[in-house]
Amino acid sequence: MDSTRITDQLTPLVIREIQKHYLDKKVIKTEDCVNDMMRDHLFEADVEKVIMNATIIEKVMTATSPQASNPQNTHYVIYGESTRCKKVYCKICSNYHSKTGEFIQWRLTSFCISRK
Repeated sequence: MDSTRITDQLTPLVIREIQKHYLDKKVIKTEDCVNDMMRDHLFEADVEKVIMNATIIEKVMTATSPQASNPQNTHYVIYGESTRCKKVYCKICSNYHSKTGEFIQWRLTSFCISRK
């Protein structure tokens, strides 16, 4: 099967999973993310708007930070628009248990004004 087709089929599933976790208040913000938001004067309403309106998500790379305790941990990017119509993006990372491989949570690692 064509890998592009598989990706197209998985995108809505990944977005819905992130949205569900967000609504259940299970998405953790890292300190870097909070600092990004403060620097760019972004608010929780902006995060909510971008995540809940997401239709496209890009798989960026496998997480490589020291906290990336499992090779399944992956960074994704969602682009959107803030409540003040600024172009923004969020980087969100799946987080799996280092020993069992079980999914633990989604981590919002960055949320800021797009510099593109």
